[in-house]
Amino acid sequence: MVDTTTLRQALREEAQEIEGRLAHSGDYGLDVPMNDSVGELSGYDQHPADLGSEMFERAKDIALREHDQLRLQKVRSALSRMDTGEYGICQACKKDIENLRLEAEPAAECCVACEQERDSTWRTDDRPVEEEVLSPPFARTNLDGQDQTGFDGEDTWQVVAGFNNTRDPESSIDDELYYEGGGYVEPIEAISNEEYKRQLP
Repeated sequence: MVDTTTLRQALREEAQEIEGRLAHSGDYGLDVPMNDSVGELSGYDQHPADLGSEMFERAKDIALREHDQLRLQKVRSALSRMDTGEYGICQACKKDIENLRLEAEPAAECCVACEQERDSTWRTDDRPVEEEVLSPPFARTNLDGQDQTGFDGEDTWQVVAGFNNTRDPESSIDDELYYEGGGYVEPIEAISNEEYKRQLP
């Protein structure tokens, strides 16, 4: 088992550093209302674009504060586990956490294998709900031969490949988008504006 004396000291120093940073910055300036920070009496009559930069900075401050608060919580939890004798035991598989991992990350809650499993699960489970209706999501699609009139992945590739194959440099790029179906989903859409005008009485 790794010597916890050095790790306890490192965790205490990190906790003090984070607490000092939060106190010194006034929670990253979030203790001051945004209207006061920009010198406005009220934000009610301000167009959102006028406060865009300030809103971005405020969102960044919130993210920084949240990051520090979460890290402080993790450090305090590790110190608490040291007091109860649970430190160095993986919270997932209940095996000992590797010494090298604890030296690199004194606040580690899981062993390397369980942490990797947790990370991979988070990446696959925490996906936008819209992906449930996409079929297949983020994959190559070729819908030829199906009862489908949508713009598929093959059509996209043909359009992009066509950017380097313009036949007439003087023509607009829109006239040069050639892929199956001439660039149109339905044949009726292939009628040009000029052809339409010629058909008028």
